[in-house]
Amino acid sequence: MRTRDSRSLARSLFIAAASVLVLAQVAVAAEFSADMVQTMGSRSSTGKVYVKGDKIRNETTQGPQKATVIVRMDKRVVWMLHPEQKAYMEMQAGKQQPRPLNDPKWQTEMKKLGTLTRAGQETVNGYPCDKYVLVYRDKTMGTQYQWISKKLKFPIKIETKGSRFSMVMEYKNIKERRLADSLFEVPAGYKKMSMPQMPPGMRGGMPRPR
Repeated sequence: MRTRDSRSLARSLFIAAASVLVLAQVAVAAEFSADMVQTMGSRSSTGKVYVKGDKIRNETTQGPQKATVIVRMDKRVVWMLHPEQKAYMEMQAGKQQPRPLNDPKWQTEMKKLGTLTRAGQETVNGYPCDKYVLVYRDKTMGTQYQWISKKLKFPIKIETKGSRFSMVMEYKNIKERRLADSLFEVPAGYKKMSMPQMPPGMRGGMPRPR
């Protein structure tokens, strides 16, 4: 793969992985698929998401780049797939146990990061949600808003506003249905490849989900 293509792919994959990890920390959910619309800084992307408990598959398209990210919190691993080369990269997902946002232990952890408040209820794409607001002690992280579906036990909209990391992600056309386990595995025949050089602006590490 040419250096420029490698860096472009790396940027798309890291951006996709960052957004999925935000969700994976609270992925104790029902089974469903949905269309995804995401804006991260000046970049926007669309795609599909598949959720099965603490397993998430995220397929995004950003310009000419396509990225597929699978998060397996049960294995503490993230796989970033490159279908054109039938290859994948692997990174650690961290040790934090995923918990629903109404879990007292999750709220205790969040309160270590800043001030967490429940800001009422709103309906997003037909799903009644509890809205949470987290104002970080680290001022560069800003504020995060999450709309948690009461039925799905999962954030179907997240908005983060900070000086280092800004993002809006929303799930639409949600379909509650059974999903094949194979969606959350590396396809047969894929070869593991080394992680490319971190994209410019992300060399200090991928934005951590908060």
